[in-house]
Amino acid sequence: MSTMTAAAPNPPKQKKARIVGVDTARGLAIIGMFIAHLGLERSTELFSTTGWFWIADGRSSALFATLAGAGLAFMTKRAYASGEVAEYATQRSRLLKRSAILLVFGWLLTALLTPVAVILGAYALLFVLAIPFLRMRPTALLASAGVVALVMPTLVLISRYALLGATSPHEYAYESAGQIALVIPVVADLWSGYYPALSWLLYILVGLAIGRMPLRRWTTQIGLLLGGAFVAAAGYLPGLALERSTTGLVQDLVTIEPHADTSFEMLGNVGVAVAVLGLCLLLTTAITPIRIALTPVSAMGAMSLTVYSAHIVVIRILMLVWGADVVFNPASNWPLIWLTVGAMAFATIWQLTLGQGPLERLLQRMIRPRQRPAPPPWPPQGPQPQTWAQQGQQPHPWPAQDQHAAPWPPQPQQPTPGPYGPPNPQPPGPYQQQPPPRL
Repeated sequence: MSTMTAAAPNPPKQKKARIVGVDTARGLAIIGMFIAHLGLERSTELFSTTGWFWIADGRSSALFATLAGAGLAFMTKRAYASGEVAEYATQRSRLLKRSAILLVFGWLLTALLTPVAVILGAYALLFVLAIPFLRMRPTALLASAGVVALVMPTLVLISRYALLGATSPHEYAYESAGQIALVIPVVADLWSGYYPALSWLLYILVGLAIGRMPLRRWTTQIGLLLGGAFVAAAGYLPGLALERSTTGLVQDLVTIEPHADTSFEMLGNVGVAVAVLGLCLLLTTAITPIRIALTPVSAMGAMSLTVYSAHIVVIRILMLVWGADVVFNPASNWPLIWLTVGAMAFATIWQLTLGQGPLERLLQRMIRPRQRPAPPPWPPQGPQPQTWAQQGQQPHPWPAQDQHAAPWPPQPQQPTPGPYGPPNPQPPGPYQQQPPPRL
């Protein structure tokens, strides 16, 4: 009896290690948003304890959005590498599910009625807007980002001014039309809110292009640092000069004030974001002690959805104790300090013990495609039927032959000769003349 050896199962695919520098930059973006929401700037001196807080305003959310584009590149890496239509279809489905879930998360956090403008709704729409660009190479993505930077911010601001009477939500939020525009779902996240996705598409396209680059190479890291610094200067310096020399609507279209969402401000912001990412990649790749020291920051960045959502909940709890002044007019930086330290401790312990963050794990399960049942193995496994020879028996003739059965296929019958010569091979028909009988 022969035995069959089962085929060895395919080894599980090794999950590639995370790029720590990206998580570190994302963690810095979260800390910057903590500062923008709860920080008290006691001194305006740059090198004082709080004099640098102004750097976080506006630039932290821009860094957060740029890194969302890099994360989008990581999520679609397999489809981009293979170019398969089926893989792109799977990733589009996942992105649409992710966008729907983030949109709901954003609405839930907004329903807490904190003074914080929740960014998750804009995140959701940015993922949807980025789907047509997933097949592009980095150069094409950067070119598309340049077009968006030149056209969309000005178009959004002018349309706001025409319909709402002002270019900034800080101004039309006190008007009835502006209040309605800020609460309409999707419209606020796409056009009238603090993070208009139509303009912020610039950030996610730049991040998507960066995510397609070899980020583990030191040449790429230095290029991001220097290139980002150059782009930041190219955005901020002309914008500052034009802002000081103009007034009215023209000034609103060129200012570099935080969250002004002008072309100059957004170009400077994306330059800062790219430079910060390049610096974080360099520090965490080349210097091991710095990478270890920044582990709490990187842990926050690895579970950014959890930490960001939790900080909105914490702000709501603080408002129940101290009111809205904890955001608008903070009297102390202790809430900021405790929030930052607590988030670092929670993220570090969770990552070291449980790995992926709780909301990240939930989101991953919700968007995971359904697993199709695997086809049965071939050749079939298990005992196989034995042959006659293996059983030691003579095979029975098949099919059985009956001695009295007619042969198959039937053989043509030979006619027997008659008394008057060979018969006609064709039987006579009804109209055929037959010879007369002989007497």
